Amino acid sequence: MAFILNAKMEISRSCIHSCFWISLCILSSGIGFSQSVNFSSSDLPIFVINTNGNIIVDEPKITADLKIIYNGQGKRNTIGDTALNYNGKIGVEYRGSSSQDLSPKKPLGFETRKPDGSNLDVSLLGMPEENDWILLAPYSDKSLMRDVLIHHFARSILPYSSRTRFCEVVINSEYMGVYVLMEKIKRDKNRINIKSLSSNSNAGDALTGGYIVKIDKTTGSTPIGGFYSKYVSGSGAQMKKIYYLYENPAADEITSAQESYISSVINNFESSFFQPDWKDESNGYRKYVDEKSLIDFVLLNEIARNVDGYRLSTFIYKDLDSRDPKLKFGPVWDFNLGFGNANYCEGSKTAGLSLDFNTICPNDFFVSPFFWSKLMQDSSFYNHARTRWIELRKTVFEEQKINSLIDSLNRNVTESQERNFTKWPILDKYVWPNNFVGGTFISEINYLKNWLSQRIIWLDGYFKYDKTVPIDQEKNIGFALYPNPAHDYLYLRNRFDKPLTFHGLVFNSMGIKVLEFNGESNSQISMTSLASGVYHIRIDTRNQHILSSTILKN
Repeated sequence: MAFILNAKMEISRSCIHSCFWISLCILSSGIGFSQSVNFSSSDLPIFVINTNGNIIVDEPKITADLKIIYNGQGKRNTIGDTALNYNGKIGVEYRGSSSQDLSPKKPLGFETRKPDGSNLDVSLLGMPEENDWILLAPYSDKSLMRDVLIHHFARSILPYSSRTRFCEVVINSEYMGVYVLMEKIKRDKNRINIKSLSSNSNAGDALTGGYIVKIDKTTGSTPIGGFYSKYVSGSGAQMKKIYYLYENPAADEITSAQESYISSVINNFESSFFQPDWKDESNGYRKYVDEKSLIDFVLLNEIARNVDGYRLSTFIYKDLDSRDPKLKFGPVWDFNLGFGNANYCEGSKTAGLSLDFNTICPNDFFVSPFFWSKLMQDSSFYNHARTRWIELRKTVFEEQKINSLIDSLNRNVTESQERNFTKWPILDKYVWPNNFVGGTFISEINYLKNWLSQRIIWLDGYFKYDKTVPIDQEKNIGFALYPNPAHDYLYLRNRFDKPLTFHGLVFNSMGIKVLEFNGESNSQISMTSLASGVYHIRIDTRNQHILSSTILKN
């Protein structure tokens, strides 16, 4: 009981940090401001949930019925349509922490189920089959797209990031607004592709993977369980040991041997920063962690100046030693307060690093692990991060592509956002912790664009990148995909002499696969079947991933 009380205190103390009183925090979050909407059809998929008289709570999940009305891309969806992407039972609950407690538009977690209550793996809106799903409820993020945007970036950079799809939700005949269907982070061949542990995996190579742990509020975890770091993090009045939560295996499934193993791996990683040779390429912290995953995790959090970055919603996973012995950071999660949306702890500033959170905000209840601030003290890490930043500035983080992506996402919700903000008339109201209140949806989109532009300028300066100076990338990148923007065809150029046979996938801005192809070195790739828009292209050989790129098709 004491542990549960402490978990609830986390919400209060975090809210007090910016609002001074819980009552003020609740009032300023817009609770109570809602209107009815006469809703019958949408250009987005429609989720219709019927709880059959039961009340949705923050665990346990209640049994409900779900219909997903979706007639296909570009077609209109109407409440009475019989073309259903899903029609069956679910277990549903409220999820999240502050996003649930401070918002009347509450995020949902649900499991697709068979009539007998057991899990049912299904494909929803083109996503790979699973039974665990999330309906994100953008509220304080009045652009509706901050999480969708970061996952689009991340899918171009990381091995995996949650797929997303805008939709509209109706619960018990009440229109609830624009939501985002997302995959829950978990071990799966189509999500975090690591080996599954069983209760018998207690020795040898079988014990070494796969694990997922996270740094987060305990209020978002059920059941609660984990281990404390051996080292103190933070500064000022908030010096404490980071608590690592078990995500997979869950706290009620992990064995004693597995607990001992994964805690020792994390401890070895943290302890390496206190060794004289901690910066050594072979014997320092890189011995225990994949440096590229660290760099990509940092750059994704930094481009968004994510005020919750590193200290919350931070996932770490590990596969079998025989497959990959190093820890990896990611996937990314929860950026609704990123991209200039937070008015506390310098979250709105376009200058500075979120890595320095403990110095910027020394009295916040949730501290950032000590090792993040040390990374930029390693000149080798900085140089590797700089090289990666310059590479991404030519591709995923190129400003025209980012603005085109935001415009594409904006078009996705042009119609539905009007209903959303009729239901929740908050565009001209402060909702904690808004840094900007624009009064209109388009002003929120423009603020997002302008903030990102200024943030990129600062990061270019930090990483000493001048885009006006040509950079010879031939020695670093063996493959090129061009032109960009493209029209009918793309061309893959292989800069190495060795012949190459490859497999390619093309995803639209919502993460849905729209094209698949095979080819050989210096191939021509037809884009004639695709509409104008922003696409992510991934190209692999039999043994390795060789290229990710975001392409604008005219």
